[in-house]
Order: sequence, then C-alpha cells, then structure tokens
Amino acid sequence: KMPREPTYLVTCACKQFCAELYGEPFGGTGCNCYCNDCVAACCYVDEKAKKEGKKNISMRCADYTGAGASVAGWLLGNFKIIKGKDKLQGFRMSPKSPLCRTYTSCCCTPIIYIGQKFGPRFRGFNRNCITSAKDGMPYKPDVTPSVMGKFALAEAWEKAGAPKSNVLPVSFISRVLAVTFLPWLFPGSQVVVEEEDKSVPGLFIDASKVTEIATADTYIKAGVKVPRAVQAAASAARKEN
Repeated sequence: KMPREPTYLVTCACKQFCAELYGEPFGGTGCNCYCNDCVAACCYVDEKAKKEGKKNISMRCADYTGAGASVAGWLLGNFKIIKGKDKLQGFRMSPKSPLCRTYTSCCCTPIIYIGQKFGPRFRGFNRNCITSAKDGMPYKPDVTPSVMGKFALAEAWEKAGAPKSNVLPVSFISRVLAVTFLPWLFPGSQVVVEEEDKSVPGLFIDASKVTEIATADTYIKAGVKVPRAVQAAASAARKEN
C-alpha cells in the first residue's frame, strides 16, 4: 500500500510537533468559534505561554478581546501525528467537562481542539497552525463562518466575520450526527485505536483523567461569561479552603 501524500501539515511554533492532514476539512472550511469556553481556552493557553516565556501560535482568529477560536476539523482516519505525540498536554475548562483540549508542552501552542474517549469521529485543529504540505503557505479558506454568537462577547461578535450563526449551523450539526451514527458513509471516520493512543490527550484519552483544569479567572481575563459549572467549582474550592 502506497503511503498517502499529505494535503496539509499542522505544526507548533517550535516545530517539535507535526501532524499530516489528508484531504480537505470535514464539514467545510472550519469556523471561528465564539463560545465562552473556546474564547477562554485561547486565553488560558496564551497566558500560559506568556508566563513561561514561550512563543506560541495562538488559536485566536483575531487580535481583539473575545475573538473566537480558529478551528478546522479532520476525520480520525484523515490525519496522522508524525512527531511530538508526547508533547501534547491536555486540559479541561471545568472539572466536569467531557472535552479535553490540548497544547504543546514545548511552546504552549494549542493544537487539537477537542479529543475525547468515544467522542466524535473527527478532531478539530488550530487553524493558525495549518500550512500547505506542497508550498508551506498558511491555510486561508475564502469563507470562514463565525459561530456560537449567542455566547459571544457583544463587542467581539460585532467584529466577527460573516457569515454568522448564533449557534452551530444546522448543516454542520447534521454532518456530525451522521458521521457519529452512520460512520460507514464517511470514509476515514473509522480507525483502529492503538493502545498507546488511549492515553494521549487530544486523541482517545478519558477526559476524566485529565487533571489540568482552567479556573473562573481564565474566563474573567478573556472577558466572557463564567459558566455555572465553573462558578460551582470555584465556590466549592473556596469552601474547602
């Protein structure tokens, strides 16, 4: 069987992590997600990079408070991590979150947007890290929808690019449901999970085993609303102390 030629590459700022992407993104060109979790997650990793004196590639779609996360997704069988799997560090946005997000331990670059055990059959990547495998040019789709405006910071949502959706577009939700429950219709959505990947953040780790968790301060710094689950966790922590 001939090796596949990648269409795109995903690399962190210091090049210690690299993954190959085959074909075009699942469900379109990707999106800029303005939900409070995604905006806060961008802030969390960027602040970590700043504190550690590291130069990362931010996941923010623009340089203003409340800017959305730049995301593009590929089916599980349409990407392959070439190096740096051991650099993936997982974190969650609340103690009860079933979602594991990642950044690289080497340079604090956000990489895989969501990875969860038995989760959707695709993974989202930091779109700002994606380049053409052919000529190294940044991945810049002609149209990138802005989504989850219902949860966005008002000032940020005014600046968001069109087309805009207050939640996730129905067309995208339909594709996610289809690939989840009818995977045989989507070549590349079914893979054999290697034992070692069951503990890798961003791939198939059980999110409950991820101990790095953002706090309410992260949301406040990002300028977005603090979710109830995060508020409850902060309140419980104060009572314990």
